[in-house]
This record gives sequence, C-alpha cells and structure tokens, in this order.
Amino acid sequence: MRALKSGRRVPGRRALVTAAALSAVALAGCAAPPPPPAPAPPPPPAAEAEPALSEQDSPLITRELVHSDIQDREVELYVARPTGTEDVEDLPVVLYLHGRDGVNPTPIPYDTLASLERLHRDGAVPPFALAVVDGGYNPYWHGDLSRVLHEELPGWLSDRGLGGPEGLPYAVAGISTGGFGALNYAADRNLAGRPVSAVAGLAPALPVTWEHMREKQAFSTEQEWVRTDPLQRLEDLGDVPVGLWVGDADPFLPGAEELAARYEHTPVLSVLPGGHDGSVFEVVGEDMIRFLAAGLPVDH
Repeated sequence: MRALKSGRRVPGRRALVTAAALSAVALAGCAAPPPPPAPAPPPPPAAEAEPALSEQDSPLITRELVHSDIQDREVELYVARPTGTEDVEDLPVVLYLHGRDGVNPTPIPYDTLASLERLHRDGAVPPFALAVVDGGYNPYWHGDLSRVLHEELPGWLSDRGLGGPEGLPYAVAGISTGGFGALNYAADRNLAGRPVSAVAGLAPALPVTWEHMREKQAFSTEQEWVRTDPLQRLEDLGDVPVGLWVGDADPFLPGAEELAARYEHTPVLSVLPGGHDGSVFEVVGEDMIRFLAAGLPVDH
C-alpha cells in the first residue's frame, strides 16, 4: 500500500515600481538613480495542518472523568462510536491504547475515526466502539496501567452499556507505545482464558535492543523490559490474529518485522512509505477498521 503526497505551489510576490518613483528618477538629473526596491521574498510554506474531521465523517465522541482506585486519581475515559448507535445495547468495544503524547488533541488518528464513521454509514462494517483510557505521558501500559485495563475498565464500560454485561473489549488496538501495550493486553487476556479476537498495531513501539529501549526511559532496567517485552511473549498470544501497519522509515520497523517473522498468526504486515508520523498514521484507518470488524463476535 502506498501513500501519495500532494505538492503545494507557493506563489511569489512581484514588487511594483510606481509612476511617482519613475518621475523622481528623471528629476534627479545627473544623480545616479536609486536602485529599485528588492523583490519581496516569497512567503514561507504553510505548516502542515493537522487533519480534521469533517462533520459528515465524525463519529460520536464522549469524554468523561472516571475514578481509578488503583491510581487514586481521576482519569479520562474516551469513547468513539458511529452515529446512530446511542441506543445500541451492549455495543461491542475495541480497547484502543494511545501513544506517548496522551489523549490530546486526540488519542486516535483522525483517519481512523473518520473510517469508523464512514464504513459503518456505508454498511461496510457492523457497529462497534473504540474506547480509550488516559494513560498519561509515555505509557508502555505495564504495572498499574495494566491493572487498570484488566480490573477497572470492564466496570466502566459495562456501566455505560458497552462491551456486554462484563464490559470486556472483544479486540485491542494501539498506536506506538500503545501497540506495545496492546500485545501485552492480548497476551494477558489469553493466559486468563478470555482471549481477544484481534490485535491491531499501528507503528508498535517494539525496540529490539536494550540500547533503543533505554532511550525511551520507560523501564529502569533491562530485566524489567525483558519481562514485559511482547517479543518475548509471543507464545502467550495463543493464536489471536495480529495486524501490523508501519512505515518503511520507522525506527520500530525491525521489531514489527521480527514479530511477523516469528508469530505465524500475523495475517497483515503492511509496510508503507513514511516514518513514525502522520504520513503513516493518517492513511491506514480503513484497513485497520476493516481488520478489527472482521473479529466481531459472530452473534453480533
């Protein structure tokens, strides 16, 4: 799959010499005429604007604070669902784990949100929601954050009519550090006898060396990282299908390739032109939503 980049032409501006200026030069006699004004420099290229959701392609999004006893603080619960699903009882849910920069302005790429709305509106996918818990800055979703997902999130979801009576997400997705956490969440669910039906990783932050991992300042020791590294836990995933989308210039590409090479249940490894940025994040939404929809429970 390749993304096409559109070019932008920036018009220059031409300085004008007025008739009054020309008359002044003629009256100056033998004096050297003043040099014409220098052409004004062209304006700098406009900064790349963050993609925005059109009103037509915007799903319903709610943000509210819930209390986490595990963290002893209020945390944000963010839910995106297709319009028209306000009264859908026990709406299936995908747990979406955000990356390093948290939930603002959005924890989910705009293209993914728009694809959820558009594909449901067009009848291409059944309804389901994407749920996000605010894990703060630079989360790798281990320790207390992992406990929040397993012990507290189900209650928050079921109280809101999401995820069935038990409030269990049927699948998990994640971007960057959230992809790291999504794989561990799926491994934990499988070991608990409650496997998810799909894992979608968008540019998962999977360093393959301690030197690379240490730069992220997420683990205090190599041993702590190794115990949590999803690449060391592939057997714990069972046979859940994993889809991966990553840029060909992403520093985490080797980790995604290693996962796909060693884990036979990786039906999707999509390597796109781009880095660990919006050139990839904002072009894979439709593929990811279709992949996650394929894992919906058959009785839904």
